Amino acid sequence: MVGLAELARAGTALDERSIDHLHRLVGSWAPLADLSFGDLLLYAPCVAGFDPAAMAGAPDLAADEAVSAGGDFVVLAHARANTGPTVHEVDPVGTIVHGSALAWLRAAMDTGEAGEAEVAEAGPLSVVGDDTVVEEADSLPRRDHRRVVDYVPVRCDDAPVAVLSREAAPAPIRHENPLETVYRGLYSRFARMIAEGAFPYERMERVGEFREPRVGDGVLLLDREGRISYASPNARSALHRLGVTRPVPGSRLGDLGLDDTVIRRSFWRRRSTVAEFTAGSMIVVVLRAYPMVAEDRITGAVAMLRDVSELRHHDRLLLSKDATIREIHHRVKNNLQTVSSLLQLQARRLGSAEAKAAVESSVRRVSSIAMVHEHLALDTASELDFDEIVGPLVRLVEDGLAPVERPLKIQVEGAVGEIDGETAMPLAVVLVELVQNAFQHAAPPAGAGELVEVRLARTASTLTMRIADDGPGVGEGFSLDRDAGLGLTIVRTFVVHDLGGSITIKAASAETPRGTVIEVTVPRRSVPSPVG
Repeated sequence: MVGLAELARAGTALDERSIDHLHRLVGSWAPLADLSFGDLLLYAPCVAGFDPAAMAGAPDLAADEAVSAGGDFVVLAHARANTGPTVHEVDPVGTIVHGSALAWLRAAMDTGEAGEAEVAEAGPLSVVGDDTVVEEADSLPRRDHRRVVDYVPVRCDDAPVAVLSREAAPAPIRHENPLETVYRGLYSRFARMIAEGAFPYERMERVGEFREPRVGDGVLLLDREGRISYASPNARSALHRLGVTRPVPGSRLGDLGLDDTVIRRSFWRRRSTVAEFTAGSMIVVVLRAYPMVAEDRITGAVAMLRDVSELRHHDRLLLSKDATIREIHHRVKNNLQTVSSLLQLQARRLGSAEAKAAVESSVRRVSSIAMVHEHLALDTASELDFDEIVGPLVRLVEDGLAPVERPLKIQVEGAVGEIDGETAMPLAVVLVELVQNAFQHAAPPAGAGELVEVRLARTASTLTMRIADDGPGVGEGFSLDRDAGLGLTIVRTFVVHDLGGSITIKAASAETPRGTVIEVTVPRRSVPSPVG
């Protein structure tokens, strides 16, 4: 789907500031659609020769509609209300506007004045409601569809840059209830702000997508003194949950026992502000305030309230779960370090050099696992940056194996980035085993220091670890199954059986007369993203 910015840059003459203004309008117009009980559409004049069908994701257009001859308009954005039926069953974004609609669109751009119009379009009969559309074009005759349009110019820097329209089916003759009257009046005030360039605001305080109040959650209408002149039923319910029992109309938030700083802040800063109110440890209500401006003066505010107690309860549960997971990893790391210390004590008491080397190898294996748990304890995410622990793992081998008379140089290149914890754990042990194996079995020329190269790489589906040394290399006929020692046996078990990967051992060749290259390849595991 083509976004507003891409569509505007390709099909209009709007500059970047105007596009940013329209972006902010579309990003904050969902409440306006609900207050209007109709569809909101954003139109902009398009350049001659613009072909939206040529853009990826643009709707299919008829051949005679695809290319603008100049002076036409293109639909940049569309929003449906949650409070009423839609008149646009098919997404109109990217559509070139022709016909009678051009008259009021051009009038809005030329005069900078708002107005009303009625549009009649031929089309199949559609029954729309509850987000379902039933097309009956084949069984019923075509008839004219009429929709009533209220339009306003969208002003940016003292000039109209687009047209916003509220489009709905003609209303049946009936009496509106007070809620509808207030909501439609609020939409009209926002529309005047759009025409004057006072909306959208330059900035809005953020609360988080899944806690954002909507019109259906509850609406308060306040005058310029901060007194509540209207409270919707859902708003009264939210206030009641906060412990408010006195009459709401005519009161300020402070009179109701609530901090009214959020309203005063919206007046001072002339932007939308957010606050959270709590009652006890379980009830949380989010309030978003929108200052209302007319002729550059604050005339009041509209506040939307949402009870997010259940969401906050889930947040607390997740935080508690995250803390528990971190504590488990921390305790496992501490236990492994204790085991490592006990093994080191045991190694000091051993007289056999071979037994001492075996225990010290076990210390490094245990320490590598502890290192992974230490990083997992810092972050509860299911993935960790493996490159961050490669350095400490390499130093673990250097400190344990490299004597002064035989310096060990380990050179690390490449990266694998973030991998899941189930892969990182055995891969850390594999890295330690292969590096210490390269040092122990590759004897450099006399007086030379040992060089071990570690190269890491990743593709879309695999992780690769390549360990190379400058020793004499493996002998002819070397078999991993027959000739592998304990270290390579551990590596093969982790790589082949646990990770489903492969091991390749390359001996010296004409291109590399000395050394051994061991390459480990394992598949990348996909970690599902958390919902929300």
